Amino acid sequence: MTFKRLLTLALIGALCTVSTSAFAQQEEGLPGPDYESDAPEDEDVESELEALEEEVYDEDEDASDADKSAARGAVQSMNPDISLILTTAGAWFSDEPDLRGGHDPQNFGFNLQGLELAIGADVDPFFRFDSAILFSLFGVEVEEAYGTTLALPYQLQARFGQFKTRFGRLNPTHLHSWSFVTQPLVNAKFLGGESLRGLGVELSRLELWMPGTFQWYVAVQNINGAATGRSFIPTEDDIEGLDDLTLTVRAEEFVELSPDWDLLVGLNYANGHNKTGRDNRTEIYGADTYLQWKSRTTGGRSQVGWQTEAMLRRRQVPGDVLEDFGLNSWLEWHLSRFWATALRYEYVTGIDPDDEGGFLFADANDLGAIDPLDPDWTEARQRGALQLTYYPSHFSRLRLQYSLDYLPYRGGELDDLVHMVFLQAEIVAGAHGTHEY
Repeated sequence: MTFKRLLTLALIGALCTVSTSAFAQQEEGLPGPDYESDAPEDEDVESELEALEEEVYDEDEDASDADKSAARGAVQSMNPDISLILTTAGAWFSDEPDLRGGHDPQNFGFNLQGLELAIGADVDPFFRFDSAILFSLFGVEVEEAYGTTLALPYQLQARFGQFKTRFGRLNPTHLHSWSFVTQPLVNAKFLGGESLRGLGVELSRLELWMPGTFQWYVAVQNINGAATGRSFIPTEDDIEGLDDLTLTVRAEEFVELSPDWDLLVGLNYANGHNKTGRDNRTEIYGADTYLQWKSRTTGGRSQVGWQTEAMLRRRQVPGDVLEDFGLNSWLEWHLSRFWATALRYEYVTGIDPDDEGGFLFADANDLGAIDPLDPDWTEARQRGALQLTYYPSHFSRLRLQYSLDYLPYRGGELDDLVHMVFLQAEIVAGAHGTHEY
């Protein structure tokens, strides 16, 4: 607050005191001031006050929007949004399971799927900061820590730091926003049990195209590690030049079909070196759709969503090209604010050295090469899941899930059919933003 504004408020307070005293004197029959004789003096005071106020307000109007936003951002930066999200699950299996997700409850009995500390805030008018730090029984992991630009021209936006790659709809999300207890098989096999992510930069742009909105993303990252880049370079030490970085591209179109129906369609592509040789590369193609019905016109909280995500992976190995395919499709129904249910089907092919030809291209798998990542996964694997979820509030969730996993390539004493039951509990403490569409 400026000195002139303080002076203005002080003068206004003095006038209010004089007026109150005069009114009290009239009520008690005491002689009050002679207003007629003092009128010119009061008019002078009023004129001076108005002049001071106009000068102060003019100074405020002259201040740039950036300065005002900077002031608000400075206050906001001292109060970031902080939340803790605890996710636990109990598990039962009819036989030894083969779960590939890093957050999947793989032990019979009780499992800590994750304790996530999320911190985010607008730093100033130009940048936003977000992070997700995961605590487990075995240590601490920085899942994400990145900055996002807020004021680039031409509707451009950039991210930099450690972030989950925008490949498909599930990969960039966190455990608490999943519709099922376990990660889809194709995501774990192709991208990694901890999601495809790494240090890098991303550029995106929103285009307002009729009949909906179109957005594209291009990212370059240090993708490596079995859990965070399974199909690409194994360690950071193997990244020696720009050619070793992984390129990912995503394009998506959102269309409002009607007041109650929405559709989102996405295409994805990733390209980077793999661990079988310096000149061998991996390509992953992806496509996803999400169709949603929500009773906006009739009211109520009923909502139905149908999502399908498919990926095709081609990997160069010494003397051959390996190709496999996977998809998952699920239908979720929010019956009310408290209850939801969902059904999911998954299908992921294997690579059999005795079979020639790939899933789509004839030039793949024609020399009998063995998959170096999954040598035993030689046939198509299928898995189904059915869940029922209860939401006591927006900050807590209980979920019961049954899954049936068919692994035809397993031999020996292991059963090729595995029944699984999970009971998941999740609570959120602190600020918790809305989930992405």
